[in-house]
Amino acid sequence: MRCLAFIILFWMGSVSIALPSNSVSKVDFERLFYGDIIKPQNYIKPIGMALIGNFSGAILENEKNEQFFVVQGDEINIENQIFFIEFISPDEIVLKNSEEKKTILRFLDQEKIIKKQVEEDWRNPKLPEIDLATYKQLAKNLGAPKFFINAIKTAPLTSRSRAGRLGIVVSENLPVIILRQLGLRPNDLILEIQKIPVLETERLFSELKSDSLSEILLEVQRDAKLRIIRITQ
Repeated sequence: MRCLAFIILFWMGSVSIALPSNSVSKVDFERLFYGDIIKPQNYIKPIGMALIGNFSGAILENEKNEQFFVVQGDEINIENQIFFIEFISPDEIVLKNSEEKKTILRFLDQEKIIKKQVEEDWRNPKLPEIDLATYKQLAKNLGAPKFFINAIKTAPLTSRSRAGRLGIVVSENLPVIILRQLGLRPNDLILEIQKIPVLETERLFSELKSDSLSEILLEVQRDAKLRIIRITQ
């Protein structure tokens, strides 16, 4: 990939384009390499500050009226673009994209604070499970090599995120070198793949079968922060 990038840059630097002397050509390199930069405010809106368990953050709502909890330092996926939650205050949320451009989302009701206690069943050890065969198939669909899949000997543990969402815990016994290639770390909690909850395996496998997928986006919780992992096919 680095070699390809070098070749492209070399080619761009070595090719000259003849243009009429009275015309000006402006290339939008940002759009060329990153696609259309979306405006987060067109897809999400801030609902209010939130206290969930021991975590302080905010509730956001997407265009499907689905609400989700974020804290400062999280990453979120908006239309397959990654945004970083740089700052949360009683007045506003500051987002930053990969180009360091900031977007400010202001709370309409600055007095609104949503409080939710951690439900007792969140701590219940009897959580939904995923069987070994399904877990191996998931690893295969994510591009893991055969020897990595063969190294999976037990079904994964399931756990809940800080806000109670179900996920799969990445085992400490898996080859670290392959985990790094996938952008994962031991004890990461995989919550969603392509915005589909990871335990909804039928929907997930149907989505991952598509030949048109050039990349896969995973949402994981790592060290109590949300991270978006991009896997290129």
